[in-house]
Amino acid sequence: MALAARFPWRPEFLEGSSFVVGGASSGLGRAVAEHLVAAGARVLVVGRTSSALRATVSDLGDRTSACVADLATRDGAETVVAEASARFGSLAGVLVNAGGGPPGASPLQVDDAQWRSTFDLLLGGPIHLVRSLLPILDPGASVLFVTATSVRQPVPGLAVSNVLRPGVAALVKMLAQELAPCVRVNSLAPGRFDTEYVRKLEQTWADETGVPADEQRRTASARIPMGRYGDPHEFGQAATFLLSPASSYITGTSVLIDGGLVPALP
Repeated sequence: MALAARFPWRPEFLEGSSFVVGGASSGLGRAVAEHLVAAGARVLVVGRTSSALRATVSDLGDRTSACVADLATRDGAETVVAEASARFGSLAGVLVNAGGGPPGASPLQVDDAQWRSTFDLLLGGPIHLVRSLLPILDPGASVLFVTATSVRQPVPGLAVSNVLRPGVAALVKMLAQELAPCVRVNSLAPGRFDTEYVRKLEQTWADETGVPADEQRRTASARIPMGRYGDPHEFGQAATFLLSPASSYITGTSVLIDGGLVPALP
């Protein structure tokens, strides 16, 4: 095997590869798109807001193209498949990144409509998306789900995520078994990252508890062994590795990226 093939982690090592990145208009999804583009890939950035996606494409350049779609719906998934097929023909990988559920400390206080919509967001829509994308995934392609540390340990104030995210981790295990060896399936479980979504959660909790958001952040940071929140680009680097051929023997795995926050054994 040639040296370059054995050690593919190099500038533009994804040249000629194409990816779909969900939730790419901001936060962790956008960071993943940035790192894939920097590695030479073409990226279809997906999100629900046209203006935010246009800004992402403007910033990241002509290797990116935008697709407005709601991945919680069947129509949204089919829009992505049609756009990816037309632009790229085939895909080296997909980041399934659908955001989180509503805040709320008690499962009994979340109404039925929120349970159904969050199931569609985290499980129903992604299942349809992966099923629909299979015909255009290249041999050796990678599917990477974004979950959360709630797959290992419940997060206070996020009851819906605590219930449904472990289901996503189980889905990843099952898909990895079913789709091997042609397609790898993994998940990446972020802890506290400095994103707009986390800042909104902190403000929601501040409104509910009276504890200022900056005080919450100091307290949360003190519980993280690394002593700080993660930078979205640190997530982008890890995701690019798991989406790339550099991780060719990794499948069925849930990787925590949390600065050491969750102390549980595997």
